[in-house]
Amino acid sequence: MVSILITHYNRFDALKKCVEAFQDLNIENVEIVVADDSSDRITQHKLKGLKIDLLLLSEKNQGLASNLNKGIKACEGNFILYCQEDFIPKSPLEDYIAEAMYLIDNNIADMCRLKANYKFPFLKALSSNFSLIPKFSWKNFYYNTFQYSDNPFIAKKVFFENYGYYLEGVSGDYGENEFAIRIMKSKAKIAIAKKYVFSSNKESKSVIKNEKKIRKRKIIKRLKIHKVLRAIRLHFEFLMYSNSKRKLYTIKNYRKVIKIKKN
Repeated sequence: MVSILITHYNRFDALKKCVEAFQDLNIENVEIVVADDSSDRITQHKLKGLKIDLLLLSEKNQGLASNLNKGIKACEGNFILYCQEDFIPKSPLEDYIAEAMYLIDNNIADMCRLKANYKFPFLKALSSNFSLIPKFSWKNFYYNTFQYSDNPFIAKKVFFENYGYYLEGVSGDYGENEFAIRIMKSKAKIAIAKKYVFSSNKESKSVIKNEKKIRKRKIIKRLKIHKVLRAIRLHFEFLMYSNSKRKLYTIKNYRKVIKIKKN
């Protein structure tokens, strides 16, 4: 069985659209699990009306990492297909799931990613729909440390027992980068779809904007020099990374300054 794990926080309309899109695909032998990170009371009341297999609620907002860990441990399926509520699955996702399960069952890949916000310049062909991301390539200099991201993926539940669960008590950006570098440092084989079978819900607005300070230099971030500096910084983090300490040195954790407002 495949567990479809959807993390959610205060974006019910986006979640409903995501759930209904999964149901429209008629994927066989699945359960839909929604892990909510302490949305407001009105939203939690709406969540209880969703036609899903399992709803996990939290009394306190603890961040995406905690919500993910909670959801993963509650899933009954041998495989977990993960996405956040602001993604919309589309056909032929059914074919990609079957192919990903084959690759993982046969130890050809450990995780199959189904979407990314960028393209890797260099990949190794695995199958008709997936390619392998090399552990390091100069051609992928800007993206070597992005082998993992919070975009949709499928992996076995045991993947997290083998390579570690998400680091809790940190902001989303910190946690995503830490886990990505952890995966790059590991022996995990990460595949990525040649064509993405998820789209972003453009009508959904981020609810974690208070997790970071407002960044003023938006234009600079688009320049090539920013990409170079970011890549150098993250490769430095890779070289300094310790599995036991799980610490990043150049990325700030903003989680401690979050103030959650409840209705």
